[in-house]
Amino acid sequence: MFKWFKKKNSSNSENENGLDYSKIDSNEKAIELFKKGELTELHLMPLEFGGQDIPMNILYVPEFAKMFKLRFDKMIEELLIDGEKLSYSAEPEYKGNSFIPSKLKIMVTGDSEFVETINIW
Repeated sequence: MFKWFKKKNSSNSENENGLDYSKIDSNEKAIELFKKGELTELHLMPLEFGGQDIPMNILYVPEFAKMFKLRFDKMIEELLIDGEKLSYSAEPEYKGNSFIPSKLKIMVTGDSEFVETINIW
């Protein structure tokens, strides 16, 4: 249903967008890239859904990943406004020791059910 959020996977290249965050192996390095404007903050559990603005709820990702998630979260918010009862979870996946997630898997269950994966790098 929400296939437009997915980045196309290529069998020739696992990382077709050219990003490589394998050397960002600490939260301090991720924050440094954030301060340089190369990454942005993303809340795993949206603040609008009761998430908190605390380090455990914050990931550092490229802007495009945040935009995909914001669009998806907005659609979920509209379903909630329409009265659907939903549960929401977001789980990052990592490559090696990187602190930058390579993927973000969002799962919604309840009156509607879907799983969406945002490929980051």
